[in-house]
Amino acid sequence: MNNLPDPTSRPSVIKRKASARQVRDAEQAKSDLLVSAIREFAVNGFANAGIEAIAEGAGLNKRMIYYYFGSKEDLYIAVLERVYTDIRRSEDTLGLEALSPIEAIRRLVEATWDYFVKTPELLAIVSLENTHRGAYIQKSEMLKTSTVRLVERLRAILDEGARTGVFRDDIEETQLMHCIAGLGFYYLNNRFTNSVIYNVDMMSPEALATRRRYMVEMILAFLRSKPGTDGEPMPG
Repeated sequence: MNNLPDPTSRPSVIKRKASARQVRDAEQAKSDLLVSAIREFAVNGFANAGIEAIAEGAGLNKRMIYYYFGSKEDLYIAVLERVYTDIRRSEDTLGLEALSPIEAIRRLVEATWDYFVKTPELLAIVSLENTHRGAYIQKSEMLKTSTVRLVERLRAILDEGARTGVFRDDIEETQLMHCIAGLGFYYLNNRFTNSVIYNVDMMSPEALATRRRYMVEMILAFLRSKPGTDGEPMPG
């Protein structure tokens, strides 16, 4: 007969298991609060966003917001960090380094557009923060360096494109990223007014697919144009 105690029943083991479960529960609670806060801030802005509404959307007591984040402002900064981090992580999965310069740019433009379309909360939060003149994003040390990998990756693609003669050699990588994002951001952020002004359904599958194709073709045409001309193609 084995009289040895079950090692998993030792107090230290039980305590470690409980601690691990508490960590998981805490991380899930924080994540749920962030998801709810993103929706609330995107719809109602910072001033009108309700702490109770955020807590209710996460299925938690509002005291948990102050416990995990400290204040409404700190929660909003965490929201900014979350939405920017999520898109940067999505870019990390594109495998751009393994592609030719032309295909890498094509994939980046398409992925940026696709992410914007499926994540309207990102556009709303970015627009909201710009109404605050970047006052809150400046308080996040993490976000000040969040685009480093993207910029370095884009610089390498442009350098390889110039070296192999498929891209012009005078492209500044951050300006190019502004162009890519701007082509999608303007279209989607102004979809309601422009749908009326131009009498078109800007969010139909056909319209979205056309915009995606236009973005790719415009960016690649620019990169392949001869420097110092009005869009004259590079030879070859």
